[in-house]
Amino acid sequence: MSRPRVYKTEAIVLRHQNLGDADKIVTVYSPFLGKLRVVGKGVLKPRSRVGGHVEPLSRVSLLIARGNSLDVISQVSPIDSFVGLRDDLRRTAQALYAAELLDLFTGEEDATPELYEAFLETLKALTVNRDGGLVLRRFELRLLTFLGFAPELDSCVVCRASGVGGGASFSPLAGGLVCGSCAEGDGSARPISRDALVSLRYLRKADLSEISEKVTPERLAREMEVTLGRYIRYQLERDVRSAGFLDRLAALPSGMQQS
Repeated sequence: MSRPRVYKTEAIVLRHQNLGDADKIVTVYSPFLGKLRVVGKGVLKPRSRVGGHVEPLSRVSLLIARGNSLDVISQVSPIDSFVGLRDDLRRTAQALYAAELLDLFTGEEDATPELYEAFLETLKALTVNRDGGLVLRRFELRLLTFLGFAPELDSCVVCRASGVGGGASFSPLAGGLVCGSCAEGDGSARPISRDALVSLRYLRKADLSEISEKVTPERLAREMEVTLGRYIRYQLERDVRSAGFLDRLAALPSGMQQS
């Protein structure tokens, strides 16, 4: 069934790009319509009533009119601008990373309501968590699970041996955990510590309220980040641009990470 000529949806803005001198193409993700690319007419004009509400990481209510090639924003009402994200450069970068992942992994109009809710609660959590690393790892795992790319973390992908712990590796090529024997000859396999494996298993189902109380050693946090990052790059067959910015930001002194 085709959409009506005018329709309404809640959505979160993922990104936008200029279209001519006055317009923008705005990419949003909505709970029941999935990812949409819509035109914001005149949003680059100083007196635009739309422009300020369609910045990335804004949660909005949109009234959209059908167009010839791209649909057009008729009205926009703000729901949440996640002010806490914008007060801290690192938090902003983490939220933009989550938005880029969602954009890269999803096709247009492919709706997954559970994924929208996961993204929304991730943005809310990042506004209040001083260190959002675990929040991002949880979002990565949920996104991969909802879209059918979940890595195997419970048994060897190749031989199905269970209880794999010490001496195990993680292989993006194989799709997750591999035992020591099956890792031989797999150029993508890298050792994974028992602590990292246990933590990733926990994050798959953890509630965000539990995560906010966790303190993760830097070494362990980095191991999980690198492990999932390699797997995500393999699935996408490309780098995630904002991940590189997060790495550069992490290398700066803490005082320079504030916006």
